[in-house]
Amino acid sequence: MTFDSKLASELFDAAIDESRWVSLLDRVATNCGARSGAVISVNMAGDNKFQGVWGSSLFTPEVSHAYNTKFSNYESDGIPVIRDSDRFAILTEHDLWPNEPNLRDRPDFVGLRDMMGIDHRIVARINEDRSWFNTFTLQFAIGKPQATEAQRQIFAAYLPFMSQAVKLANIFKQLKSQFHAVLKVLDRYAVPVFVVDQQGHVVIANDSAEVIISQQNGVQRDQQGRIRLSDSDAQTRLLGAIRGACASAIGDSNQTESIFNAQRLTRDDPFCIEVSPLRDTDMELAGSFFSGALVKIYDPAYHPVIRIEAFGTVYGLTPTEMSIAELLVHGAKTDEIAEIRGTSPATVSTQIKTILHKTGSQTRTDLVRRALSAHLPIITDT
Repeated sequence: MTFDSKLASELFDAAIDESRWVSLLDRVATNCGARSGAVISVNMAGDNKFQGVWGSSLFTPEVSHAYNTKFSNYESDGIPVIRDSDRFAILTEHDLWPNEPNLRDRPDFVGLRDMMGIDHRIVARINEDRSWFNTFTLQFAIGKPQATEAQRQIFAAYLPFMSQAVKLANIFKQLKSQFHAVLKVLDRYAVPVFVVDQQGHVVIANDSAEVIISQQNGVQRDQQGRIRLSDSDAQTRLLGAIRGACASAIGDSNQTESIFNAQRLTRDDPFCIEVSPLRDTDMELAGSFFSGALVKIYDPAYHPVIRIEAFGTVYGLTPTEMSIAELLVHGAKTDEIAEIRGTSPATVSTQIKTILHKTGSQTRTDLVRRALSAHLPIITDT
């Protein structure tokens, strides 16, 4: 029982085709010595309820419906514990409910034993945001001991891959639900997106990517059809990130995500570059098996579709901080915010520091990226 890097890379197939989740989760669970596995999502800006997103073969529609209607309310006390835990920290049911001495007599535990033959679980939060968060959980069969250290280490090795696969799958799932075709939906995504091959050649660029190229402010497509950043240090990091992501897509690396800034030609805030593995065994993207990278460029100077209300509520921003955050993610500078709000730049600077601290953002650009992660920015026809 060892970590299977090839299996980990196949998780990226599910980003394009979510029907693959069942068999992939079965295989991951088996590889970790568990009976089943599931990806669970929680919307902290909504009703705070668990929602099963993808599950292994034991999670039939009948089982999922029965559990959600009869037992999911018992999970509510554990949600804040998972939310406030470190990303990828592995938790047991005793970590979630430490003050319940007869935990296994609780109706939801009895229900899981009766319906699925499951006795205990481990879980980890796999994304960085608190406004919504995804968890990956393994369920162990009745009669099996608590997860061993070896099993936990294998589980931990899959977590970064699962995190990135789920992140990409959520984007495609939400876009497909409204616009159906993979290649067309990317044009509805109000973030510049490039699909590149292992040599960095652009296979697909959405409309927002073409716009950012046309601005000639630090991002271009060179004569060989590759993304070129004017920031030389960032360009070096980009090429390395693409190589690492492509290697991860075929199971030869564990680099599941790279995030870094790139200076633009003007003095505006830098771009944030995010590089992720991408593979398409159904040949929808390139007409043949494709393994490459998804490059997203977050531009803090232009994001007209960001909605900050629920994002600010989750992170505990005051009405004043939410108003300032709204201006920040739409590109306003400190002096401009001070003039709009009728206060001093020093006061605004202090408030911005508080906003960044509360949201866990390092820079204004990072704040934009987190806000976009909380609410998928879709361009509509209206």
